[in-house]
Amino acid sequence: MIDSVSKKECCICGACANVCPKQAISFSDIFDSFCYPKINMEVCIGCGLCEKACPILNANKSEFELGYPSAYAARSKDVDTRLSSTSGAVFFELGKYIISSGGYVCGAVFDSDFRVRHILTDSLEGLQRMRGSKYAQSDIGNSYIKIKNALEDGDTVLFCGCPCQVSALKTLLGKRYEKLYLLDLVCHGIPSQRMLDEYITELENRENSKIIDLKFRDKRLGWHSSSVVAEFQNGKSYTNPVTIDPYMRAFHSGTTMKESCYNCKFKGLEAGSDITLGDLWGAEVLLPGWDDNTGISAVIANTEKGKQLLEMIGIEKQIIGIKQIIQYNKNIVQPTRESEVRRQFFAYARSYGYGKAILHFFSETRLAKLKRVTRYRIKYLYNRFTGRNKPLY
Repeated sequence: MIDSVSKKECCICGACANVCPKQAISFSDIFDSFCYPKINMEVCIGCGLCEKACPILNANKSEFELGYPSAYAARSKDVDTRLSSTSGAVFFELGKYIISSGGYVCGAVFDSDFRVRHILTDSLEGLQRMRGSKYAQSDIGNSYIKIKNALEDGDTVLFCGCPCQVSALKTLLGKRYEKLYLLDLVCHGIPSQRMLDEYITELENRENSKIIDLKFRDKRLGWHSSSVVAEFQNGKSYTNPVTIDPYMRAFHSGTTMKESCYNCKFKGLEAGSDITLGDLWGAEVLLPGWDDNTGISAVIANTEKGKQLLEMIGIEKQIIGIKQIIQYNKNIVQPTRESEVRRQFFAYARSYGYGKAILHFFSETRLAKLKRVTRYRIKYLYNRFTGRNKPLY
């Protein structure tokens, strides 16, 4: 049964619960704020389907096609579309094409309580909700089964998720579907939903108002100066660069991920996706004449099917060496290293809560803030007189 997979190995992909014929598996085993699968032995019939669907127990190593992978720098042709997306808006353009062709897109959205979950949609409204990064463990729900049913009905489906989720879907399906397109995101690791919930609560307590909108990678100051922006019910807002916001600092430090992220089994393009998608970090060096600070995606076509899909959509792209992409985005081939303070962080969080632990360990010190504000004011005055780096909108 699936309980043979330890919490250190489990990637919380949701495949086991999706495939269980008796709905005997729930994500109610809490460890370090993450919800792991738990079997109700009174309901379980011992069919073993959960084991067969588990990507950890059934590693399906990707078999690369001859001539692949091939890599590109790419972006939507529309500037406004890029500004509303995390990087170059390639996922949005892919989703638009699939939906306009009568197909479905499955991806992660925020619900009304800012909980991250996967949905399957055939509408542009649903696709819009999938835009933007969401740094918390997604609740996959029964999305895999919905995808299987759609494929069996002859529909086209584009699935977007972390590499472990892509591998989970492939393992659960057990066979290839020509009308299924798999897109995995370059993954740094995944914090828990509870961490995000409690951090949001801390922000709401500061403003004494509910958050009504949240963006982790807002581009009003440009792609290279992405900010966390929260809008409150009382009309106030919170803005902090991703390099300063405590939640994002905790994320980038390698402190808040689940155990399996530090030993990810799906690095090196091993998830079996048709397309791998991420930010083209280092664009200002690799493509200085092309980087206009509105966002560029790193796109890796792992299969001929993936390359053909890219040819169908309205994007600009340039061939680029995959080694150049990896040079600035190591998470394509290696997991994030576990932070030295991770154990202390979780010990503190168990006593005081995860929101307070994030603020305690990762809030900017007064001295660091003074230095940063001074540098910013000098840069602002310089830019004011030179006309450089104006806000994009």
